[in-house]
Formats: sequence, structure tokens, C-alpha cells
Amino acid sequence: MIRSRNRTRSSSDIWPGFVDAISTLLLVLIFLLTIFISSEFLLSKLLSTKDDALEDLNMQIYQLSELLSLEKKENKDLTSTISNLNNKLNDSSITSDLLSMEFADLKNKNIEINRLLASLKISSNKIKEENQNLDIKNTDLETELKQLLSTLRSTQVNLIKAEEEVKLSQAAKNQVSLLNMQVSELREQLNIIQNLLDINVENIKKKDIQIIELGKKLNTALAVKVGELSQYKSEFFGRLRAILGNRSDVQIVGDRFIFQSEVLFASGSAEVGIEGAEQLRELSKILLDITKDIPKDIPWVLQIQGHTDQNPINTALYPSNWELSAARAISVGRVLILSGVSSDKISVAGFAEFQPLEYGNDPSSYRKNRRIEIKLTQP
Repeated sequence: MIRSRNRTRSSSDIWPGFVDAISTLLLVLIFLLTIFISSEFLLSKLLSTKDDALEDLNMQIYQLSELLSLEKKENKDLTSTISNLNNKLNDSSITSDLLSMEFADLKNKNIEINRLLASLKISSNKIKEENQNLDIKNTDLETELKQLLSTLRSTQVNLIKAEEEVKLSQAAKNQVSLLNMQVSELREQLNIIQNLLDINVENIKKKDIQIIELGKKLNTALAVKVGELSQYKSEFFGRLRAILGNRSDVQIVGDRFIFQSEVLFASGSAEVGIEGAEQLRELSKILLDITKDIPKDIPWVLQIQGHTDQNPINTALYPSNWELSAARAISVGRVLILSGVSSDKISVAGFAEFQPLEYGNDPSSYRKNRRIEIKLTQP
């Protein structure tokens, strides 16, 4: 028992030391690893910077190599230009020798030209003196010529005057004789014209008398025709009065037969109603009975006029009172034509609201102004 206890104590005493040793060993290893990792990191960073530096150096070396190649090319070009310049210098030395020779020739020519100029100056001075002398002579000659021209003009004027005097004397005599002959001929022509005028005046007076007599005859004939037509008119309207009696919606005023629109048409319409058509047929019977006795040489026409009140209308069929009044007059004319009245004896017109019978604004005035007027008249 004592030995076992000693063994347990000794084993328990060894284990903590062992753990401490292992822990220190681990710490040492961790420390070494951290040092190794940090050194690796630093080395890698240094290597990367060195690589970048190497790349930069390589780029610089490449650029320097390109610059060297360019410099080599430039050196080649310079050497070629130097050789060309040397050749040109050699040529220029040759040309300079030639130019010096030409310059010597030019000097000699210049000396000769100066000699010629001196001689030309002398000759030009002589020519100037001669020109001055010639100018003096020219001025003298011009003055003499002007004097001669003035004398010549004066002599020409005198000659022309003398010739004109001679011509005038002869021409005046001839002209006077011609004028006398023309005056006598004109007098004879005037006498002839006067005689013709007298004859024409007499003829005009006779024709005026004939025209006046014809006008009188025409007026009398027209009066007779109008009287005959008025007889038929009076008969026509007299028979209408007898038929109509005392109706207020159908009237005879002077030479006009007036239908109120309400008798023939509905409001805003241009179609003749049944009652209105019957009255228009009666009217056509009387008209046909009377007009068959009217002679053919008496012209007549039945004039149909449409009138409205001042109330405006605006529909698709009748945009204004003009269309409505004209359409109503045409409808009445059609009924009369269908009843036997000849179409060439019908005349229609629309007056809208512009010829009222009364100027009031009350319903009775509007009613009187809405009407159809029928008139037997001359065309």
C-alpha cells in the first residue's frame, strides 16, 4: 500500500513537468512559425518589389535600345548627308570657278554697257533739244491753222447765206404758187362738204320725224297690248275673288295673288300640303281657261315669289331663308306645271326675309310676311 501510494505520487509529480515542457515546446514552435511566416512575407514583398524594379529596368533598357537604334539611324543619315554635302562642296567649288569666270565676263560687259549709256545720254539730250524745237514749230503751225480754219468757216458761212438767199427767192415763189393752188382746191372741197352736210341734215330731220312717229305707234301698240293683258288680268283676279270669297289666308292685293305659307306648307318645309295643292289646281284651271283666249302676240308669264319672316333657319336642306323661300316658290311652280300650265310661262324667285309686308316683330307680322305671291305679268 505504501509503495503504491509512492508510485502514484511520483507519477503525479512527473506529469505537470511534462505538460510544461510540451507547452514551452509548442510556444517555441509557434514563435518560430510566426518568425518564419513574417520572414516569408517580407521576402515575398521584397521579391515583388524587386520584380517590379526589374520590369522597370527592362522597360528602360528597351527604350534605351530603341533610342540607340534611332541614334544609329540618325548617324547613318548624318553620314550620308555629310557625304552628300562633301559632294556638293566639290560641285560648288567647280561652279564657283565657273561663276568667277562668268563674273569677269559680266564686268567686261558692264563696262561696255556704261560706254553705250554715256553715248545714249548724249544722243537723248540732242533728241530733247530737237523735240523742243519741233514743239515750238508745232505751236506756230497750230496757231496758223486755227487762223486759217476761222477764215475758212467765215467764208463757208457767207457762201451758205448767199446760197440760201438765192434758194429762198426761188423757193418762195414756187411755194406761193403751190399754196394758192391748194387754197383753191380746199375751197372747192369745203363747198362740196357743205353741200353734203346740208343734204345729211335734211335726211336726219326726216329720219327723226320717222323715229318719233314710230315711237308713238309703238307706245300706242304697247298700251293696247298692256290694256288687253290687263283685261285678262282683271278677269283672272275677278274670277279668283269670286272663288276665294272673304278668306283671310288668301288675298288679292293689286295685281298680286298672295297665299299665306301656312295654307301651302308646314313650318320649316317646302313640300306643298294636300289642301294647298287643291287650291293651286283651282288656280291653274282658272289660269288655263283665261290664257287660252290671250292672243299669242301678247307675251305673259306667271311670276311666283317666295317670302319668309326674319326668323333664321339653319338645317341641312335649308341653310338660310334664301334656300327655303326659293324652294317653296319652285314647289308651287311644279304643282302648277303638273296641273297643265306650260313650264315656259312659269318664273320663280326667292326673296327670303328682305321684302316684308309689315316691319313688326309680333307673330301676326311674321305670319303676314311668310307668303307666296303669284303675279300675272309681262316677261
